[in-house]
Amino acid sequence: MKLLCSLAEVSRSGYYRYLQTNSGPGKDVLLVDTIRSIQEDVRYSYGAKRMARYLTLAEGIPINHKRIARIMNENLLNARVRKRRHPAYWYRQRHRERLSDRQCGPNILARNFTSALPLKKLVTDVTWVTFAGGTLYLSAVMDLFNHEIVSYGLSIRNTTEAVLAPVRKLVAAKDLEGVLLHCDRGPTYRSEEYQTLLEQYKMVSSYSRAGNCWDNALMECFFGHLKCELGYVDGRNKRQNFHHVAQEINDYISFYNERRIQKNLGWISPIQYRNQRYGEVESISVPT
Repeated sequence: MKLLCSLAEVSRSGYYRYLQTNSGPGKDVLLVDTIRSIQEDVRYSYGAKRMARYLTLAEGIPINHKRIARIMNENLLNARVRKRRHPAYWYRQRHRERLSDRQCGPNILARNFTSALPLKKLVTDVTWVTFAGGTLYLSAVMDLFNHEIVSYGLSIRNTTEAVLAPVRKLVAAKDLEGVLLHCDRGPTYRSEEYQTLLEQYKMVSSYSRAGNCWDNALMECFFGHLKCELGYVDGRNKRQNFHHVAQEINDYISFYNERRIQKNLGWISPIQYRNQRYGEVESISVPT
């Protein structure tokens, strides 16, 4: 190439710039359509690196994530990004103010969000989503082995029974003796019913420290992804009825477990990760 450029009396950098200018957009046309189709299929949840990995593994298109980032930015195909609700100093100050709160139980998990086996370390929490007729409460249980939502429940009332229903379903379906179940310090999880349930099935309880949402980070992260990727951060859920919002959440949890790839799992979905480690087995997810 150096010899040819010298014979034509052009610089190599100028030649490559000419090629990029005249052939670049044409090569990107098919990629734009492919990326748009994938983003619509995965609810605009893939950033440039995740999209590049998906194209390489699933579509057989080896490509650099920087090129993908440029194409996505030029064609408004970027992932939906969760916005910070408060400035960084707000979280630090709130954390300091509540560190002296009395502990309600030991933090056995201690932010060790890894598990060598399925159904050995679980985390649980509850969140809420407003809809046209009120508020919908989602209580979920996640397996730290593969980040799969193994049980969840939806309710229009934030009662102790509604929050504990997914745990009851799971212990009724699986032997969870000795399994660690981590939660925050909410009143439901400090209730006598919750403690009795764990003692009955010989489970180990673990609590986040006061003012530390990071102690239950994976569960909080899942709720954040759910609300962002379903578009609830812009308030469109407030115009929908209960059944519509509930169906969207059911569909999203199925999508999250079966198809949404995760970097920490080797760019595969939670169920694919479990099947790779232990073969094709019956699903352990328990919706309510």
